Parts: sequence; C-alpha cells; structure tokens
Amino acid sequence: MNGRVMRCVLTRDPDNICANTLLPKSIQFDESSRNYRCLCNCFHIKTGTLVIASTELLMLLIFLLNSILMFYMEFFWRIIAGTHDSYVIEPFPISIIGIGLSSLAVVLLFIGVIRNTAALLIPHLIAQVIAITLLAFALTCSIIAFSTDTIIFYRLMNGISFKQHPSTTTLSMDVQTTIRFISVFIFYLICFCWYVVITYNCYRYLKERCQYMNYCLAFSTPMKTLTTR
Repeated sequence: MNGRVMRCVLTRDPDNICANTLLPKSIQFDESSRNYRCLCNCFHIKTGTLVIASTELLMLLIFLLNSILMFYMEFFWRIIAGTHDSYVIEPFPISIIGIGLSSLAVVLLFIGVIRNTAALLIPHLIAQVIAITLLAFALTCSIIAFSTDTIIFYRLMNGISFKQHPSTTTLSMDVQTTIRFISVFIFYLICFCWYVVITYNCYRYLKERCQYMNYCLAFSTPMKTLTTR
C-alpha cells in the first residue's frame, strides 16, 4: 500500500471468508450484500429509504391539510357562535412549525440519499428519535388515561382542552374510542421504529460507501463493487 497500485477484489459472496480475510477491512464493501437491503429484502437500502421519505411526505401533507381544515372550521365556528375557545387556534402555529421542521428533515433526507451524503441523514434521524419519544409518551399517557379515567392524561394527549372542565378529575370514554386511540399510537410507534432502523442502515451504507470510494481514489483502485446507485 506504500505508493503501489492495488486492485480491489470483487467481493460478491459474503460467506467466502477466505477472500475477505485477504482484504483490508476498509475495502470489504459489496452493494449486493443482504446488509444493504430492507423491507423484507425487497429493496436496496437506498430505494427503501426513498420509499420511506415519500411516505412521510404524504403523511405530512395529510397532517397539514387536516390542521388547516380544523383551523378553518374552528375560526368560522367562533365567529358564528360567538365563542372564544382557543382549543384549536392555539396549537395551530405549533403544528405548522412541527410540520415545517419535519418537512425540512425529509427534504434533507432526499438530498442526502440522492447525492450519497450521509451527513444529511442526521437531521432526519434526530427527528425520528424525537417522534418515537413523543409517541411512546403519548401511548403511555393513553394507557394510563383509559385505565384510570384520569382527566390530566387526556389533556396531555390534547384529547380535551386544559380550560375545559377545570374542576373535573376523571373522564370516561367508550371502549371503541379507547381501542381506536391505542391502536393508532401502537401502529405509528411500530412504523417509526422500523423507519429509524432503515434510515440508520442507509446512513451506515453511505458512510461505508464513502470510505470505499476514498480508498479507491487514494490507491487508484477500480471501483468494481460499486453500481450506479
């Protein structure tokens, strides 16, 4: 490696231990490896990450339209009924800020995957971890609320306003609503945990790909195991 030109062996069989041991760890890279596949081995990790990013953009668009619709309905209801309840009005700016930041993280994810830049995936990973933490907190609050009928946990889930029923300490909901709430939280939590694993694996793939390319450029080694991804 001291100034000599080396040729990289094409590593296509991960079970070929003998061939791998002849190579330095930094150049043992194979894009066809099972480690770089996701969604039940149906997609390459980059393709799977782009699918996740597209799904998240669709979800954010739905959340945005729902927030605007709720704000529109509440605004005109306040005018017609002459009420001053801010149950929907006050959380609206917070929702818009959250959707905006999440959209920025997803856009950076798109750019990072397309340009093979691992650092641009970090904001999305941070956003996913925050979302998982909040979902776990919401799921815990929902289970406690439905099992104890304590009104404070409904307020923490934004189920009812903090200004409603100030002297009430308990609130009971029907079984169907309870099952619907918990099922939605569990579904979202599982999806986000799966998403963060795929995104992290894509981040690891891009880092290893970058290391391999740097090695090939430094020692004039043909990039035989790289595809046009």
